[in-house]
Amino acid sequence: MSSSAAAVSPRRPSASSPDMRLVLIVASLGAVLAPLNSTMIAVALPEIRHDFGLSHAAAGWLISGYLIAMAVAQPLGGRLGDQVGRTTVFRAGLIAFFVLSIGATVAPNFALLVSFRVAQAVAGAVLIPNGLAMLRALSPSDHLGRLNGVNGAVLSAAAAAGPLLGAAALYLGSWRLVFPLSMPIVLAALVLLQRLELPSERAEVRTPIDWIGIGLFVALLAGLTLQLSTLREGIDPAMTAIRWVAVAGVAMAFIARQRVTRSPAAEWTLFRKRSFAAATAWVLLTNLTMYTTLLMIPFFVRDVQGKSTQLSGLLLGAMSVLVAIVSPIGGRLSDAFGRRAPALAGAVVALAGSVALLAVMRRDTSPIVLALCLATLGIGLGLGNGPSVTAAVESAPRRMAGAASGTSSMMRYASSIIGAGLLAGVLSSSTSGNADIMTFRLVSIVVVATAALAVAAAAGIHSRVAHEFIPIDEPPPNDEPSSNASGLPELSARVVS
Repeated sequence: MSSSAAAVSPRRPSASSPDMRLVLIVASLGAVLAPLNSTMIAVALPEIRHDFGLSHAAAGWLISGYLIAMAVAQPLGGRLGDQVGRTTVFRAGLIAFFVLSIGATVAPNFALLVSFRVAQAVAGAVLIPNGLAMLRALSPSDHLGRLNGVNGAVLSAAAAAGPLLGAAALYLGSWRLVFPLSMPIVLAALVLLQRLELPSERAEVRTPIDWIGIGLFVALLAGLTLQLSTLREGIDPAMTAIRWVAVAGVAMAFIARQRVTRSPAAEWTLFRKRSFAAATAWVLLTNLTMYTTLLMIPFFVRDVQGKSTQLSGLLLGAMSVLVAIVSPIGGRLSDAFGRRAPALAGAVVALAGSVALLAVMRRDTSPIVLALCLATLGIGLGLGNGPSVTAAVESAPRRMAGAASGTSSMMRYASSIIGAGLLAGVLSSSTSGNADIMTFRLVSIVVVATAALAVAAAAGIHSRVAHEFIPIDEPPPNDEPSSNASGLPELSARVVS
């Protein structure tokens, strides 16, 4: 593309283009299923554990298995959308999620329940990257930030509403009522998707799925989760060392497989682009900050301050609600001033909130002070969410939007797995079951460190892309990236720092 192309204003979609508001609604409805089902099951874990006679560790795999499947299937779902057609894959994911929700509702034993949950995660995993890819392919670049900001706000609101809906299901009588709560959302998305006339975009050459690589990836995440969750349980040191060696062996086998396969588990080549790597690092680090805080606060309020779990919900609401409110604002700012500035500002504000939370981590800290710290953290996370997600997706060629969003989103769930496992391992150090204040300060130091790294990552995000908007139904220009052996275009999308 010539240098003058960077100065060309993005062209709006033609009159025949799909209604972007309707596309945004469909993409958001599909995307909310993952965070909603990730958080609303948490409040039902005690009841599920009691009904099936499980240990705490065994019951925890209902969440860990879901997160691992989400992390592994995100890039796979994005690649399938790029190759088969995003609308087709999106519709199939919705239908599968509906059927699997019925299966989880009537599961007669815990093994089947976990199986349905993992399959549910795979179905939900194809929805997020393909929804983002549809937005990327159909919207002009000067609107993409605000659209992703709104989408991020919806995801944050869903994550915040999950525990409330789960509690409502328990109040109505059974944890089994949690799973049907997703069905109306799926049906609404299917109806609206049917009203859209979305052109398909697929690769000319399809690459096979590397099941060996996917299996190694699952084994790596499962082994890492197991090791982190039993970090301080007093397991025999020799056995601990053997398990870490096994995890390292799986990691090396996975890396070796990724180097030789034609269809790696994720589009690792995208990380050669500085802006994609920086934006994805921002997503990983800030999500690790947020998820660790979400899991830490209820235990701190109950075990250290001796207060109710209802107060914990209100405190976390101060963070989650502000993430949802500020995310669209961050997206609009990124359209006006570029991606880097709001992402960097959000990281700095999130760091300030994390430092403040560490400073007030005491037994007698008032709920108002805690709420202010968490609110500051929420503002920072919301401010940078839309810009960072947008920067990651638009750093890749348009025809690789699914793979790019899937790979970036995979990091979000990988950080959730790490945060949950690490927190479980640290909190398990207390033989009485209640961790002391120094334990929570240690966790808070980790939160501050990840927030500080997010500031550094934000500095590497690009400001604006140097290509114009091209509707999906128009043929690519002569200088559009050429296809490689996989049928996907080469990494030649240009950005302006």
